[in-house]
Amino acid sequence: MSTERDARTSTERDAHWYAAEGIAAAVAHAMLVQPGRDDVTAAIERDDWPRALAAAGECLRWIALCREVLGGGSAARTGLEVDLLIAGGGRPGPPAAPPVPRETGKSAAPAPADPADQADPADPLEAIRSMTPSTIVTRADAERAAAAVAAADAGLRADLPLRMPVRRTPTGNQPAAETVSQLERLRHRLGLPLFDWEAWIG
Repeated sequence: MSTERDARTSTERDAHWYAAEGIAAAVAHAMLVQPGRDDVTAAIERDDWPRALAAAGECLRWIALCREVLGGGSAARTGLEVDLLIAGGGRPGPPAAPPVPRETGKSAAPAPADPADQADPADPLEAIRSMTPSTIVTRADAERAAAAVAAADAGLRADLPLRMPVRRTPTGNQPAAETVSQLERLRHRLGLPLFDWEAWIG
């Protein structure tokens, strides 16, 4: 069985990953992220800036959840983990390198780069933390939030192993029946249990 490794998370991507984490992230994207982006757009069109900002924050949270699942996180507990990452400022980075002793006559080492300058525009956690709550939300705030959602979603889409075809219904998005059938056949061949579709679309 051929495998590849995700350079971002060092997660091995084989058929089991595709049928488990890959499907879970794709379903969450179709059922939660796509409608969330629609909510952001609709709020901006109604000039409802606070609602647009709130919808953007929720959409970024779902994008972060998808990323955690792609990295091997359990879909059953990832929501709580994402909330903890947001509240705690994200994962701790690598330990700082020990200071290098300065030699007499040597020029000082360059100052370390500002972390803000190294922020990944596709990182939903960084985008959430940059959305500072305000008592007065302006159109500019809403449009910045919408742009952050678009950037984070574009990064996620590039990493998703498949796009889940959906149909719009009065109660929200529903996965295409033929796609569900094909994915369940794949999971069965790999010895995986039936996917819990109702957890995402119920």
